[in-house]
Amino acid sequence: MTVPVILHGALASHRRGGILREALSADAASGLPEGRAVVMAFGESFQGSDRTEQARLLEWTRTPGHLLLLLPPFETGVCDVPVSWRAERIDGAARGGEGLARVLATEVTHRLDGKLQTPPMSGATWGDLSVCLGTYRLHPAAGLFAVTSLPLWSLTVLDAADQLSGWIDALSALAGESKPVERPTERALTPDHFGMLIFLLGQSFPDEEDAIAALQSSSIFRFGQDRARQLMTELRERGHLVGAKPTAEAGALVMQSPYACYVGALRKVSTP
Repeated sequence: MTVPVILHGALASHRRGGILREALSADAASGLPEGRAVVMAFGESFQGSDRTEQARLLEWTRTPGHLLLLLPPFETGVCDVPVSWRAERIDGAARGGEGLARVLATEVTHRLDGKLQTPPMSGATWGDLSVCLGTYRLHPAAGLFAVTSLPLWSLTVLDAADQLSGWIDALSALAGESKPVERPTERALTPDHFGMLIFLLGQSFPDEEDAIAALQSSSIFRFGQDRARQLMTELRERGHLVGAKPTAEAGALVMQSPYACYVGALRKVSTP
């Protein structure tokens, strides 16, 4: 392997993760790596996550060299993140695959359907052109969100470790090359930034649009929609927001600031 493989969520502690540790020298990690990496997770775990977690994982793939790869099993039904896709049960064994797909064909139970793109690499489709590997990228220079119906955690891969490594390397190459993380000079937060953080700390919102909608009806905060989006984007770029939720670091900054007293007062007002 030429790229680190990280096991995420339930896969990290599952026996199937143990097979990937042996075959790929994969590791578990509590956070998402900054450098080039392949992060693997169960498809059903991603599908069952809340919007904030799905958005966090998808946002991680914005950086070149970042590959998020979802593996079986999957939940039934359509997932609409990042685009509409689903894993459909197939009758009988898959046929006509190449490379690693041929090795695992008899153990494949699903095919992929929807708006994910089929990447230009061996083993992405079967002989009938049904899909076993779908991808999506947030922009042309981004990393890659990928879903495969191949059970890469199968015991079979222990006898085909070289093929598995080659398959992962080929897919990872499509995610681009990571670049050193350039930390911009941190500018002090403005009163508007603190105001937005205080508003978001006062109650919980599923996503940015819900937060902005609530902000427009607030009798305390006076941010227009465009200004609110700008502030949230700037806070997110500085690592102070995940979705519409302030990070623990952001909360600490507010509580150490002259504006700390407003947080408790706002929560009292927001509590029914």
